[in-house]
Amino acid sequence: MRLFASALLAALVAAGPAAAAGGKSIASAPVLRPGLEASGDTSIDETGNGTIGSDESQGCWNDVEYWRLALPAGDQVLIMGAALSPAHDFGIGFFPAGTTDRNLGQAIAVVSSFPRRGPIRFTARSSGTHVLVIGPTCYNASDGPYRFVVTVRHKA
Repeated sequence: MRLFASALLAALVAAGPAAAAGGKSIASAPVLRPGLEASGDTSIDETGNGTIGSDESQGCWNDVEYWRLALPAGDQVLIMGAALSPAHDFGIGFFPAGTTDRNLGQAIAVVSSFPRRGPIRFTARSSGTHVLVIGPTCYNASDGPYRFVVTVRHKA
């Protein structure tokens, strides 16, 4: 894992310009490129309504931005990121392949976490286009800028 984290740090340094702004829906969500920084700002970007779904399915957000990531089953995923002042208390939810705007309310997140607690790690259970949801949580959070990097280690 140390080698994995070192590779991520190198990718952050060499990544170049960030992909800016997620989509306000899954259908309009940009595709993430592993190793490149992505960013947005929920205080000025068009965002989705964070009340879609339920606490059990997608978490509890005020506003959300969506991103998509194509993965084969077995790939190891590492997400590192942060909300930037004045934003705080952002959450990230990562949903399985096949999640759409229509079925998001019934979808169960593969992982739902707070990036401020450290890197988010998991293994893709299925192949296809996965959905990442990011935004301020409904727990005393504030809108604003954020950035993150998704690094993928392919199944050996």
